[in-house]
Amino acid sequence: MLFKKRAERLFMWVFFPLALLMPMFLEQNEYYVNKLTTIMILSIFVMSLDYLVGKCGLITLGHAMFYGLGGYIFVILAPEYEAVNFWVYTFYICAISAAIALVIGLLVLRTSGIYMIMITLAFAQMTFYYFSGSIDYGGTDGVFVYVKPDTSIFGLSLFDLDNPTHFYYLCLLSLFNTLLFFKVLVRSRFGRVVDAIQVNPGRTTALGYNIFVYKLMSYVVASALGAYAGYLFTLQYGFVNPSMLAWTTSGTALVMSILGGIGSIYGAILGTIMYEGLHYTLEHWTEHWMLFMGGLIILMVMVFKKGIAGFLEDLLEKRDGK
Repeated sequence: MLFKKRAERLFMWVFFPLALLMPMFLEQNEYYVNKLTTIMILSIFVMSLDYLVGKCGLITLGHAMFYGLGGYIFVILAPEYEAVNFWVYTFYICAISAAIALVIGLLVLRTSGIYMIMITLAFAQMTFYYFSGSIDYGGTDGVFVYVKPDTSIFGLSLFDLDNPTHFYYLCLLSLFNTLLFFKVLVRSRFGRVVDAIQVNPGRTTALGYNIFVYKLMSYVVASALGAYAGYLFTLQYGFVNPSMLAWTTSGTALVMSILGGIGSIYGAILGTIMYEGLHYTLEHWTEHWMLFMGGLIILMVMVFKKGIAGFLEDLLEKRDGK
């Protein structure tokens, strides 16, 4: 069974059917459809980071580099006033991001702990300052996307990316596929070896596994999916700018992952919803929202020590025990 825990199955049966119906309730309010779309895009990004940190033990503050690169690779490759094929450019962006991750991974994965955090942060900041200072790529203002891609397959158009509801469903499908992909990966032989590396790297090496290769492959896969999330974000808002590459974007994603339950994979969606929900509520309530936001995050981390997903799992296990 792919989803072994009851909390996971409950989440799948509640979240995705509800998300499918949500645009029907919000048809008259484009703002909320766009807001929910952003949450799903961020969930894909946070899920890719959650896999790296929670399942592979690779703590990085440079993951936002791939999130931003997803957008920048698209605006660099695509003609400015011509609609390209969405699926072809998805392949280009994921493949190029994976190649970049392979090169960077060969360097950063030779370190661990605080040293890996520092090196990934350094790569992210170099990329951030390159695009911030580049006149060709709009400096701090970034670059605009004037024509969104076409999603046709063999002449059949599946989604109109200028339509917020169509874009919402594309992101929902992407989120569902990303979650399934990570669950299959975690349950596969590859995933079991990655688990073994986390528990006892010395014994895993003694059994004949090259732990560096497994870590590198994990880093490449998660980075490519992080870039895909950035590509979607760029298409949604029609621009990409250096803030997407900033270390604060990685830090915020890490907070979302911790809130949801680090390493739980589906918890990344819960953490993103909780963080963005609090952000929206407090921002509209007071101008000092960051003060209250910080306090609430500290409180939740202390109360939900295993994150929201861990809390739900414990709650359902206790209920089953009775």
